[in-house]
Amino acid sequence: MITFKELDIFFKLCEETNLSNVGKKLNMTQSAISISLNSLEKKLDEKLFDRIGRKLTLNERGRVFREKSYKPFLELIHAKESFSSDRLKGDLKIASSKTFNSINLSQCIYKFISNHDIHITKHSINTKEILESILNSNIDIGFVESDFNEANIIKEKVANDSLIIVSSNKELTKKEYYIDQLYKYNWLLREKGSATREVFLSKLKYQDEMNISMEISNFEEIKNILLNNKETITCISKLAVKEELENKKLFEIKIKNLNFERELFMVYHKDKYQSKLFLEFTSYMKNCFIEGLN
Repeated sequence: MITFKELDIFFKLCEETNLSNVGKKLNMTQSAISISLNSLEKKLDEKLFDRIGRKLTLNERGRVFREKSYKPFLELIHAKESFSSDRLKGDLKIASSKTFNSINLSQCIYKFISNHDIHITKHSINTKEILESILNSNIDIGFVESDFNEANIIKEKVANDSLIIVSSNKELTKKEYYIDQLYKYNWLLREKGSATREVFLSKLKYQDEMNISMEISNFEEIKNILLNNKETITCISKLAVKEELENKKLFEIKIKNLNFERELFMVYHKDKYQSKLFLEFTSYMKNCFIEGLN
């Protein structure tokens, strides 16, 4: 493979055929320059210069190679200079769980993009899939709402959250319940692999007695069914229904002897190269959570 250094030396020799003078410009010995040129010619399987006395003269094949390679070489120089001068350029691959989609994460990410010349690809998948994608290096950063133990993944807490039981039936807010007293209602649960589902069910006894009527992956679909069907009930992130609670469209049902507090994490592989872009973005996102994702 032809190297940037070999091309740089070749074009310097096109301008100045005296090895001694080129050596001074590049702070290299004549021997090192000769080795680089010989390497380039070997890779091309062609001689690019005629050796006449102590001078190198570009020959007919060398002139063709110069013509064909000079423009790409200049573009490579420009790309190198641009890359070095703006270390915030790049393409980040991100995935977030459905909970994060419901708390304005994308808007916060967009504000970062609007201030920097970068591109971000964001997917929405469940926590299990995010962790697998981190381990397989398919994404750079993930946002999950489940604690876990995986030696190869770094997790940084970004916020506290709690799961609550909600319904559009205001009558259910008049007293506290043991969770099994609510099993008779039509429960909407997240799909398998969802951290919200796993955290909720891990606290329950006699799960087989619960009337699980639907399993849905999308928060908005769950909320829409709740709003239009008072006999339905679900366990959901308090952050995800903040607006509906404030507008009294959904109501929290108080549960006795159960607590669903949890933490939200930003995650990435322990061996992930932490470029300036990576450090700036992760710092920005942590600040977004501190400020409430506004």
